[in-house]
Amino acid sequence: MTGFGRAEIDLPGARLAIELATVNQKNLQVSVHGPEVWTSLESSATAWVRARLQRGKVTARVTQAAPAGGAAGTWDLESTRAQLQELETLARALGAPWTPPSLELVLKLAESRRSQISALPDFTAVEPVVRAAFTRALDQLIAMRAQEGAALAADLRHRLGLLDGFVRTMETSEHGAVPRHREALLRRLKDAGLALDVSDDRVLKELAFFAERCDITEEVVRLRSHLAQFEAELGQANSGRKLDFLVQELLREVNTIGSKAAEIPTTRAVLEAKTEIERIREQVQNLE
Repeated sequence: MTGFGRAEIDLPGARLAIELATVNQKNLQVSVHGPEVWTSLESSATAWVRARLQRGKVTARVTQAAPAGGAAGTWDLESTRAQLQELETLARALGAPWTPPSLELVLKLAESRRSQISALPDFTAVEPVVRAAFTRALDQLIAMRAQEGAALAADLRHRLGLLDGFVRTMETSEHGAVPRHREALLRRLKDAGLALDVSDDRVLKELAFFAERCDITEEVVRLRSHLAQFEAELGQANSGRKLDFLVQELLREVNTIGSKAAEIPTTRAVLEAKTEIERIREQVQNLE
């Protein structure tokens, strides 16, 4: 599911903005982007996210805004000058012509050396504060995902109702299959000039075989059980993977009924049910 959360923290000489965003993905994937000097941020932040989320592609960004007090970071003039001198020395050593650097190059060098970057405290010293900010951002993100989840659950309940209707159609249609097959069989025997009636052993065996082949009672019972379990799980936390399993079982039972179907309305209901199950599968992969 999609979501977004943001929090800010004030550190000595700098203000950090923490932004978390998620998009739909079946499994959990976490990417962390932050200050290079905080080498252990990625592993710590990944653990914080994984402790609360199970699905989605999560991007976490820790960026620097204006320092506390609102002033912009200062330029590190000495460091920038030293970099330009090193470039000039390198150019002359290689025999390349040296020309005054463009303002664009100077700006890039200066930006990379803003004193604000070096002003960040050691990560281990401020980790509890950073973690608290991550928690606030995660709270916002999870609340946003919960709203989307409620909308998805409502849509899924609607589709479960459609599936229940298709199951009733399958059951009703196949219930009359044996009498219709018996009438058709006797009519074909009569048209062929064979003096057989419904009490003949051969006719009875044919009818028994047909009745057994097209009996979908077990599949219907299991389908209704799966539908009830699915609806019950929609209100539970962290039910996405169980719902994935139930979707597979729904499709399995519907396919079995399709292979047994003796009536055209049953076949039509099976096709409609498979379409709805596929739509449910796509939605379920977005649920936590």
